[in-house]
Amino acid sequence: MKRVFLSLLLCLISVYFIFAKDSRTSVAVVTDKVTYATIKSDIDAFVASIDNDGKQGILLIDSWGHPDSIRVALHNLYNTGNLEGAILVGDIPIPMIRDAQHLTTAFKMSQKRDWKESSVPSDRFYDDFDLKFNYIKQDADIKLFHYYSLDANSTQHIQCDIYSSRIKPPMVPGIDKYQAIAQYLRKAVTIKQTKKQMSDILYFAGHGYNSESYNARIDEAWALREQFTFLGTQRGADLNFINFDFDKFVRDRLKSAVADPETDLSILHHHGSTDAQLLGAIPASSVTSDWIEYSKIFFRGKIRKAKDTTASKKYYMQQYDVPESWLNDAFAKEASDSTFYASMDINIPDMYGYTSNSRVVILDACFNGAFCENDYIAGYYIFNPGNTMVVKANSVNTLQDTWTNELMGLMNAGVCVGNWARGELTLESHLFGDASYSFKNAYPKYDIDNAIVTKKADNKYWKKLLDCGIIDIQALALKTLSENNAISSDEILKIEDGNPSAVMRLEAFMSLKRRADNRLTQAILLGMDDSYELLQRLATLTAAKSSDPALAEAVNKIVSDPTTSARVNFQGKVAKDIMEPTKAKLQEFKDLTSEKVVEKEKKFTVSAQRNNCSPFCIDEMLQLLKESDNQAFRIDIAETLGWYVYSYRRADVITGCEKILAVEQDKAVANELTKTINRLKNK
Repeated sequence: MKRVFLSLLLCLISVYFIFAKDSRTSVAVVTDKVTYATIKSDIDAFVASIDNDGKQGILLIDSWGHPDSIRVALHNLYNTGNLEGAILVGDIPIPMIRDAQHLTTAFKMSQKRDWKESSVPSDRFYDDFDLKFNYIKQDADIKLFHYYSLDANSTQHIQCDIYSSRIKPPMVPGIDKYQAIAQYLRKAVTIKQTKKQMSDILYFAGHGYNSESYNARIDEAWALREQFTFLGTQRGADLNFINFDFDKFVRDRLKSAVADPETDLSILHHHGSTDAQLLGAIPASSVTSDWIEYSKIFFRGKIRKAKDTTASKKYYMQQYDVPESWLNDAFAKEASDSTFYASMDINIPDMYGYTSNSRVVILDACFNGAFCENDYIAGYYIFNPGNTMVVKANSVNTLQDTWTNELMGLMNAGVCVGNWARGELTLESHLFGDASYSFKNAYPKYDIDNAIVTKKADNKYWKKLLDCGIIDIQALALKTLSENNAISSDEILKIEDGNPSAVMRLEAFMSLKRRADNRLTQAILLGMDDSYELLQRLATLTAAKSSDPALAEAVNKIVSDPTTSARVNFQGKVAKDIMEPTKAKLQEFKDLTSEKVVEKEKKFTVSAQRNNCSPFCIDEMLQLLKESDNQAFRIDIAETLGWYVYSYRRADVITGCEKILAVEQDKAVANELTKTINRLKNK
C-alpha cells in the first residue's frame, strides 16, 4: 500500500514520480492541522480505506488555511496523479463566490446586500480548474470565509475536473466536532469493507413541488425504472414512493423510510431552508371542525405578528366575519400553534438522536446543504450511527425544474457517488460524506467508474458504449461524446427524435441545449412534443428562454391542450407571456430609452430579464448600456444580457456587446461585457 503525505505548497515534482507508474485513480483527503492532530489515527485509517477500495488515498494537510493553497495542490495532483476527487475533512476554508450567479440554477440576489448572504458558498473553487477567480478578501468575522470574484476571462460554465465532498459536522448536541468526524470516518471504513448491491430506492414528493403534478411524479418513477432495471425485474427490489399528503403529517413516515436499512438511495424532492426540510402543508380534511381549527391557527398567527393587536383583531373580525373567540387566545396558544406548523416538516431538533440508513440521500431542496452555517440539516444524515454515507444538497436556493436524476443509474454500475455527481454539479450543489463510496457493480463487464477518469477523451471507447444496452451508460457515452465534440448535433437530434428510451431522449435534448447551436429550436420542438413529462417541461422552459417565433405554435398548443400536465402548463404560460407581450409590456420596454422615465423603473425592467430574457427589449437595453452615465446600472445591464444564452437573438446580443466593448473606456463595464460575451459564446 502506498500512502503520500503532503504539506500544501511543498514542491510537488516528487508527486509526479510517485504516481508515474501507478495506473489507479487517486482521491485526496484534505484536512486542517488541528483536525489531523486531534484524530490522526482515524484520518489515517480512512485514507487507507480508499487504498483498499481500489483507488489511491492521498493525505493533504492544510498548513496555510487559504483556499488558493489547497487549489494549487489539488490541481498539481490532477495533472500528475490521476486525481479523481477530494474529500475535505474538518475546518477547510470556504470559498464565497461572487459575480457568478449564472453558474447557479436559481440564486439571484443583489450583491449590495451583506456579503455573507449575497455570496455563494461553493467548492467548485476546488474541483473545476478551468474556472478563474480573483481573490477579494477574508471575512472579518468568520475566518474560514474567503471571498472571490469570477474572472471575466474564465470559462463561464461548470464542468468539474474532479469531484469534491465535505465532512463537516453540524452542531450535534453533546458531541465534540472532532469526535463527530472521527465517528463518521470509523463508520465509513467499516461500511466500505463490503460492497452492497442496490435494491431499494425511495422517492418522496413534497408539498408545492413541481406544481404537485401527478404526471411529473408518475413519469419520474417510470424513468427510474429505466435507469435501475432491477426495479422491474428483480424480486424483492422496491421503488417506494411517498407523497406529502399520505398522512396528516408525513414527517414520521419519511424518517422511517430513510431509516430503513434496506433503503439504498433516497431521492427527496421538497422545499427547504438551512434548518428544515419543508415537507407538507395544512392537512387536507373532510371534517368541518378541522378546517375551523386550522382557520383559528391561521388567524392567531396573524394577530401575533401584528404591531397593533387590537386593530388587527378588529380588521379580521370585520373582513372575514371571524368570531372574537377565535382570536382572544392568540398568545396563549402560541406554543401549540408552533408545534402544529413544525410537525409538517423535518427540523433540526427532529434529527437529534435520529439514525439514517439510506446509503445515499439526495436533498433536492433549497439551503439544506448550507455548510457555511454552524448548523445545517444535511449534515445530520451522515453524522449519526446509521449507514448513510453520502448526502447531496444545496448551499443556497435551487431551481425546481432540473434533471435531479441525470445519470443516477451509474451508481448501479459501480460508479462512486462523486464520479456520478461530478457531471451534475452547479455552483450551489454539494456532496457531504465520503464521495468515493460506491455500490457493487451490477455490470462487471464495464469499469465505468475508472473510465470516467482515465478514458474521458477516448471517443472510440464511448462510441462503442452508445449501444451497450444499459441506459445510463449509453446516456453517459452520449454526454461525453457531445462534450468532446465527437458527435454532431444532427446525430444527437436523431437520438432525441427516435430513441425508444425516455432517458436517452432527454440526455440528447440536454446535450443540444448545452451546445445551444442552430439545432436548438428543433430540439425544443421535439422535446415539447415528447411523451416524457420532464423532457416536455424542460423543453417548454427553454422555449421561453429562446422565444424563437418558430416555437409560438407549439407553445400555444401546450397552453390550450386540456391534457397538458400541471407543471408543463405552468412553463407554457410563462413562455406565452414572454413571447406574446402585452402592449403595456412593449411600452415598458420602449420606455427604457425614454428620458421621461425614472431610472428606478428602468432598473426593475432590466433586472426582470435575468429570468425572462425577452427578445423585445434587447435593442433598448443595448442602447441604454451605450448611453447611460450610471456605471453601476451599465454593469447591471451588461450582466443581464449575459442571461440570453438560449435566445434566438443571441447573435444580436453578442454583436451589440462587442461593438460597445471595442470603444469602452470604463474598466468595470468592459470586464462585465467580456464576461457576458464569453457566456453567450459558450466559452
